[in-house]
Amino acid sequence: MGTIRNLGFGFLGRHTAKQTIELVQRAEALGFSSAWVAEDYFYGGAFATVSACAAATTNIQLGIGVINPYTRHPVLSAMEAAALDSLCGGRLMLAMGASNKRWMEQQMGIPYRKPLTATCEAVDIIKTLLRDGQIDYSGELFQAGPLELSFEPLRRDMPVYMGVKGDRALYMAGQKADGVLLSVGCTLEYIQHVRERITAGANSVGRDPSEIHIAAYLPTCICDSSAEAVERMRSEARRCIGMHGAQPILTCGGFAPEQVQPFRDAVMEGKVCDLPVTDEMVRKVVIAGTPDECRERIEAYVAAGVEMPICFELSCDTDAVSTLENLSRYLLQ
Repeated sequence: MGTIRNLGFGFLGRHTAKQTIELVQRAEALGFSSAWVAEDYFYGGAFATVSACAAATTNIQLGIGVINPYTRHPVLSAMEAAALDSLCGGRLMLAMGASNKRWMEQQMGIPYRKPLTATCEAVDIIKTLLRDGQIDYSGELFQAGPLELSFEPLRRDMPVYMGVKGDRALYMAGQKADGVLLSVGCTLEYIQHVRERITAGANSVGRDPSEIHIAAYLPTCICDSSAEAVERMRSEARRCIGMHGAQPILTCGGFAPEQVQPFRDAVMEGKVCDLPVTDEMVRKVVIAGTPDECRERIEAYVAAGVEMPICFELSCDTDAVSTLENLSRYLLQ
């Protein structure tokens, strides 16, 4: 059947550094094109973890997705990213997103001000500083400079993605970023919507839309039977629906706002919605099925415009090595 091109794997930050190194080494040996480490709080820090992975691998692309503009000043993010990109020989991909109010404001006491503005200004600062080696920037939320880097970045054009999902944010990504990293739970129908918003943003500033790439985290479960896979992924789908609520990432796929809002309300209250999640809902927001069904579904995302499909680790998974090997057996051979 052939290899799915540019297939990556995304890891939660819950593993120890040693475990993550071993997992990324295994992903490289199995032929995955990229390994992404999520910096969800309050796991281990992604920069330190990926630095260790960089020293232990040679070819696999390494992604951090996503960091936020609040816990590190964008100048510091640029410094760390440039150092890490040099360490891994130009294999780093960085994704910037706004995180969420609960982590930032409620749990860390950091004001969650204008998240899209903060994300866009951070991307501007990082890309400008890496490209020019100097910056004098005065934004609404961030100031930087005048200052110069005291070292030469390995790549002036290190790719910086935006981990965003709203219409305005996607438009801004088309203006500013090298690509978009889509969250877990994105419906297939949403991809065309993403491309349209990116294209509109790119055209507004004279950029070539084809130069803005789309990557997507796709939670994937392959089982011998479709029913078994769907059942195993039901809680994962419930989590994704609650994460997004009545946003285009779901409504483009046919979810009605009144259908998904109770899931979102429960998340915001720190609860779990007890409404049923149908088999159809599961198949809409995650990849679940037999080997042939999962391959067909991922290939549909690729055909729709996802240039870097990333099979993302499941929150219920207890053996990531076996998951990697299973995915490799059916999707890379």
